[in-house]
Amino acid sequence: MLDISSINPYIRVAMQSVLNKGKIIASRIIFDYELLYVEDGEFVLNYNGCDYNCTKGQFVLIRPGVTHSFLVTKTNLSQPHIHFDITAMPDSRQVPICFKDITYLTTTELKKIRKDVFKNYPQTPFVTFSDTTATLRLFYSIINQPKGCELTQKGLLTQLIDMLITDNFPKAFDNSAEVVYSIEEQVKDYIDAGQGMAFSLQDIARQFNYSKYYLERRFKERYNISLIAYRNNKRMQLAKTMLINDTVSNVAEKLGFSSIYVFSRAFKNHFGYSPTVRRK
Repeated sequence: MLDISSINPYIRVAMQSVLNKGKIIASRIIFDYELLYVEDGEFVLNYNGCDYNCTKGQFVLIRPGVTHSFLVTKTNLSQPHIHFDITAMPDSRQVPICFKDITYLTTTELKKIRKDVFKNYPQTPFVTFSDTTATLRLFYSIINQPKGCELTQKGLLTQLIDMLITDNFPKAFDNSAEVVYSIEEQVKDYIDAGQGMAFSLQDIARQFNYSKYYLERRFKERYNISLIAYRNNKRMQLAKTMLINDTVSNVAEKLGFSSIYVFSRAFKNHFGYSPTVRRK
């Protein structure tokens, strides 16, 4: 059942843009949703580790926190696009478009990644609409709204989101779907997205509004590992990747360690060698 009251979009960017043949957008994540239309040309989208050929006439939806990159092929790419939050948040106006790989995001930046309300659905970038003509009319109306017409633009995007959900994610706001997406899965996905790296068990429990004892029990029953042990493993793997291009002190700070010495000891205990050796 669609909860209409939860749809209150904030438009970050709505614009027409052209990318030249051969243009590369390096690996990154975005904090929000991006809906783009391939008006002309084509490109290869690496999305969540898989390559997709995106061609003229297709709609592509990039979700929050998903690693992706572009390579424009053959001809220039015309791609009007909209960046938006499905629900406006207190910080929506301050959150920029992100062009960073997730490994380079600070703890503060990681917290800006919006919740993906379509998480229960497969991670494919393509979306389709039953009435393409009406969809394009709405899409271009949003793109072409003059300044000062934010309320009109917001109303149009609300209609477009309604069509997006109806045609692609019909149970996204169904109460039964929320039950399927268990609390332990939510916490795991939260950590997998690089968030909560500096949080204690109590912090994570508070983030999800559960008792830390209940959360720990559910997580361990599901994944056969304690929540903090899982977080620590992910934290170390992320540190190992970040050390390829960043200093030991910067990585320690970004991952929320109290000092470089605490980080170095934890890293060495986990991998058997120091972060300095990893850097070399």
